[in-house]
Amino acid sequence: MTIPSLRSRALIAAVVTLLLFFIFKQFYPFASFFQDSYTYLDVAAHGDSISYRPVGYSWFLILIHFITSSNTVLVLVQYCILQLAGWRLYRSIELLYSPRRVVGNILFLFLLFNPLNLYLANAVSSDALFTALSVIWLTELLWLMHQPSWGRLIRQTVLLVVIFYIRYNALCYPVIAAAAFLFTRKTAGFKIAGIASSVLTLVLGAMIVGQMTKEQTGVRVFSAFSGWQMANNALYVYPYVKVERDRLPSPECRELDSMVAAYFNASGPSRRGHQPVDTWYMWDPGSPLKGYMFLRQRREHVSYFTAWNKVGPVFSQYGFYLLSHHPLVFGREYVWPSARMFFYPPMDVLGQYNQGAKEVDPLAVEWFHLKSTRVWARSFTAESIILGWAPALYLVLNVAFAIAALLLLLKYRKGEFRAAMVLTGGYFIVNAAFCILSTPNVLRYQVAPLIWLFAFTVLACHRLFSLWNPEPAARRE
Repeated sequence: MTIPSLRSRALIAAVVTLLLFFIFKQFYPFASFFQDSYTYLDVAAHGDSISYRPVGYSWFLILIHFITSSNTVLVLVQYCILQLAGWRLYRSIELLYSPRRVVGNILFLFLLFNPLNLYLANAVSSDALFTALSVIWLTELLWLMHQPSWGRLIRQTVLLVVIFYIRYNALCYPVIAAAAFLFTRKTAGFKIAGIASSVLTLVLGAMIVGQMTKEQTGVRVFSAFSGWQMANNALYVYPYVKVERDRLPSPECRELDSMVAAYFNASGPSRRGHQPVDTWYMWDPGSPLKGYMFLRQRREHVSYFTAWNKVGPVFSQYGFYLLSHHPLVFGREYVWPSARMFFYPPMDVLGQYNQGAKEVDPLAVEWFHLKSTRVWARSFTAESIILGWAPALYLVLNVAFAIAALLLLLKYRKGEFRAAMVLTGGYFIVNAAFCILSTPNVLRYQVAPLIWLFAFTVLACHRLFSLWNPEPAARRE
């Protein structure tokens, strides 16, 4: 596609983006909120440097709030960032691979006019920002593989740091970056510098967060959230194994185990059956994990937040012990159900506007200067129908890409499109492994993989079944 044609498409995309946003807001005049939204708003309102989750999105809220308190502007900015990410990917594909017009049209329509972007942007959540920046980062890696330069290396490193402070899923991104750098046509020094910079920047970021947590809570921990998550996952294993308490690695773990055992003995069959995996043990006040945290909070006379962080290392130690000593049970009771959720993710908050509530928390009223706690939409459930195709498409894309990539790599052992397959395959594997093992998945977590897989599954299938020449169409951006 020629540069003038790209410019005309950019103009079309910009006009339609604004038109779609205007139409969407006639049906959803208010942003959508759920529990995570209020956590981010609370951090932004108090200017906290650490929280239960990464604080990057809260800083983004502060930045927008400095300009305007309008929740409509926040949604517009989030939507525009998503659209820019889609445009950046589409433009890169056209310049690098020059696919046939019909393929380009399919990608243009999906990447720029996907209703999923509107609903994702309408939520006060880090999901839209994380998705957009992840797509931009992956696109930067794509250019690095084709046309490596020190400038691009620096840009991807800066992007990686920003993504890390928005969501800690970025901890697995250096593995993806390593695959990209290993396939660049550059010297070994360039490759080593790229891999090392990706790893070291996140290690440094984790150390900074750990130090700030120690200063505020007295315990050096990078992410207490991960400890809670590991212990939560381990409790799905607990009813099916015998835990020898005397062999647990610390007195704190043994104290925790006594509370876990008492909980399961008292709960009876209701919690002993095969449970759908979720995060219930992390958040429900009646769970043994919360019970142990409340015990420590009372005993040590500390705040809820401090106690929440203090038990994080204990939960990590306890959870790791159970999971590492019973891997087969872990695979059966947690990994397999989690994998099913990963490949066919539930709609979760994307299935219902504002989680079906007609009111929002006073914190949202204060931050966005709303007139009241009342919010409304033309329909609170229409999005479950409008976006109902997304989980099925995600499942199909995972299967289709795996098959197409394998056939393509067997058929064409050389060629620069191979770099795209390596990057996408690395992203596919690393994202799946990280998400399946770490936390139960929902659709909003997998929008960036869905976008990336769609683009390169379409390209891979077209390459397999046509005479399209996958050599780059341009040697510069």
